[in-house]
Amino acid sequence: MKKNKLTGMIFMFVIAAGSLHVSAQERNRGQSNSRPEVRSDRQPASSQKDSRRNVGTISRDNAQFKKEKVKVVATRQKPAGAERVVYNNRTYDYNNGRFYIENNGRYIQTPPPRGMRIKNLPSNYVRVNFGNSLYYFLEGVFYFDRSGYYEVVNPQIGTIVDALPADYEKVVYNGYTYYEYNGILYDKVTTSYGRGYQVVGYLE
Repeated sequence: MKKNKLTGMIFMFVIAAGSLHVSAQERNRGQSNSRPEVRSDRQPASSQKDSRRNVGTISRDNAQFKKEKVKVVATRQKPAGAERVVYNNRTYDYNNGRFYIENNGRYIQTPPPRGMRIKNLPSNYVRVNFGNSLYYFLEGVFYFDRSGYYEVVNPQIGTIVDALPADYEKVVYNGYTYYEYNGILYDKVTTSYGRGYQVVGYLE
């Protein structure tokens, strides 16, 4: 009887040890499959894998746009309540975060040029922090507060936003596909908050 009891205890010990070993293996597999976290303040890595996330400033002639024709959004009526903004001898009509240029009786929506300043932003902008800089992101455009005015700027490389306007362009450069809007190149990344778009360079 004592021998049978001892044998049963040894058998249970072997099963328990095996279960612990399997659990440890499963935990290790879970750790190896976890995705790295991408933070807005992360500096671009110097490895070849991440070199695509710091392309700098490139010429449009060296980039291949996947769409041959750019979609034009236009209206025949001037947007109600639009504010007149003049920059570099060109006149824009600004309304609710969007800019228009009048051409032959039509108002064509266009991104604003860098350096333009406006007095007010609508309340649906998004605050984007990167390093020591605070940007205001709206309709695919980055603004920086300069003495009470909001100036259109290029964000620093590495800045991440949650979404891009629907009329972004896909661009191929050095074999990689990027997303472009208003002269800014983005790469799609995964962050702790989900999908994001990281600034990797600029088109000139």
